[in-house]
Amino acid sequence: MLTAANLKRRLRITRNWADVSYKRMSRLTVYVACAASLLLGLFFVFVWAPHPWGWEGIDHYHDFGLAVARGESFPTTDYPWGYAYYLAPFYRAFGDRPWIPLVVQVSLNAFAPLLVYAFARTEFDERVAIVAALLTGFLSFNTVYASTQSSDAVCNVIFLGAILVFARARRRHQWLLYLATGVLLGIAPQFRPNLILVPLLLAVFTIIDRRTPAEAARACLLVCASISMLVPWIVHNYRLTGEIIPTSTRGSRQLWYGTLQSGEYLKSRAYNPRSVFENGSFPYTSLDRVPLIVTGRLRNCATRPVSLELVHWTDRDAERRSVPAHWIDAHTFQADMPPSPAPTVYYFYVGGVAPSRQSAPYVYFVSSDHLGDIDTHGDVLDMFDLVRMMRQMAWGEPTPVRERLDLDGDNQISGTDVRLAVDALLAHADPPRAPATSVRVDAAERSVILRLGDGSSIVVPREWSRRITDIEVTGAVAGALVHATVPFSWLRQERGATERSGSCEPLERVAINAPYYRQQLDAMRRYQALALDNMRREPGAYLASVAYRAVRVFFIEGSDDLHTAQQFSGSGRVYGVAKAASIALIALCVAGIWAARRRGAALALPLLIIAYIPATLAFVLTNMRYSITVQPFMFMFAAAGLASAMDAVSGRAAPPVPDRVPSAIRDTSPR
Repeated sequence: MLTAANLKRRLRITRNWADVSYKRMSRLTVYVACAASLLLGLFFVFVWAPHPWGWEGIDHYHDFGLAVARGESFPTTDYPWGYAYYLAPFYRAFGDRPWIPLVVQVSLNAFAPLLVYAFARTEFDERVAIVAALLTGFLSFNTVYASTQSSDAVCNVIFLGAILVFARARRRHQWLLYLATGVLLGIAPQFRPNLILVPLLLAVFTIIDRRTPAEAARACLLVCASISMLVPWIVHNYRLTGEIIPTSTRGSRQLWYGTLQSGEYLKSRAYNPRSVFENGSFPYTSLDRVPLIVTGRLRNCATRPVSLELVHWTDRDAERRSVPAHWIDAHTFQADMPPSPAPTVYYFYVGGVAPSRQSAPYVYFVSSDHLGDIDTHGDVLDMFDLVRMMRQMAWGEPTPVRERLDLDGDNQISGTDVRLAVDALLAHADPPRAPATSVRVDAAERSVILRLGDGSSIVVPREWSRRITDIEVTGAVAGALVHATVPFSWLRQERGATERSGSCEPLERVAINAPYYRQQLDAMRRYQALALDNMRREPGAYLASVAYRAVRVFFIEGSDDLHTAQQFSGSGRVYGVAKAASIALIALCVAGIWAARRRGAALALPLLIIAYIPATLAFVLTNMRYSITVQPFMFMFAAAGLASAMDAVSGRAAPPVPDRVPSAIRDTSPR
């Protein structure tokens, strides 16, 4: 007999069976998404990939990984160490077989749909989680980057896992989960440095959201755990450079690139003529607290001496001092000069080889003025001297060290002196260039122009702040002049030694601070100075470019210009499809935010994570690759919009709001 009690029991059994079946189907769908990600990744690795890099990938990580596998130290400060140390164990165990680490990272990336599902089913709802997992499995751009050696592939899985652990930590109030979040977020910046502030962001979010001493303590634990993961690399970099560098020195270069890509060059910095100022106009360094490392090479035509010494003095101390040089290999030597505070001018030569430059020493500058004329004593012929000669010819402006710039000896600065200066600088450029076919100075009221035979030119405005960046440079030969210098003593020696033109010059490649940890640190400071100079000149254009990049970072925009975008077989079609897909994702994400709010989703955390990318990267040069880190969260909002649309079409009601009551206070009494 079917009583009301029996009917209720059967309905309850049926409902439970339906729930179990639905959960099984949900899990099956997620597993299908994971399998799709894996198969797509393997297809991109072994069959065809929609990118031009091949297995060896982006940013020289293949070479870095091989170097670490050989037991060498990580050979740069321009890139974080994480991905190279991921590659190194595979190279050490299996040799130079890039496909092996690629298969592993494709497999790691296949867990992304599962991580997305686990996050979205509690922060959104079950149907949104399933759709988001499918979108991640079939459409994630990270699957493309997983098929090449790029730090993004591994980093994005680590980051997504960290945010999932953080979400659970907030619900369960467990110290260990906060600790695990901090550890993962401390590792992630060693793959992608822009993530370094995420622990602080999540800590502030936790404190503001909960406002209890216990949560504040857990937030502090998260930050401390992330910092502890950075400490070993900070110590390593400090020992090398004497500076605190948590990840890499590349950020300042990206900032400068961002200031170049503004105004009329918003879409590409490649044609901005101000890029010529990347390297300095003098042999100099801004590092004045560490010894100067002098390296050089003995030419094959020279006889190796029994011993070498470096003789040096400065404009602060004229006493000549000697330090022994040691041989690095059969032809290369090294010696260290003691540091001196900026500004200082060093003079030095290498004793023990003939002919010696004792009467015509090398000149080197220590200065923190990256853009000005640091040749305060007029020791070298340089671009600033060329500018002074042009200004003297155009407007009669007084010229310091006039007697040195009168290269033809006729007691006046003329076009002949300018031509001789140009030829001397080109002869000592790196690499040396042939004399200019023609040199002409055209003067006007507001500017003076140096025109060269190859069509290049240098424009010097009458209003000049004494910065090298005040001039306008176009063309290859003119660009070479910007970076060339030659000591005046060398010019005098060369004029008086023409009879030795066939003799062997014993030394070559004499350089100061050539090791990467000196070059890259000094370059970081120069890029900062260049970036600030660009901002000062065109603040409005730069701010407009920042606003543009805040959106641009989320979509792909290809080009058929070789200097603007990578060109490869089928690149036009790939760029077109990728642009349409990325813009569609942006539109779905924006629409999905409204839908997710109506479904009762917890919007704050995923929105905060998405907003972090443009808030911290729009100031520097960016591309869509940098936003792939947060693409899974965009998929969640897109899934919310799609799920709501499907519910509306099918006539189903939206699911109930997920239970977000913290487990510590949840009512667990029997029903």
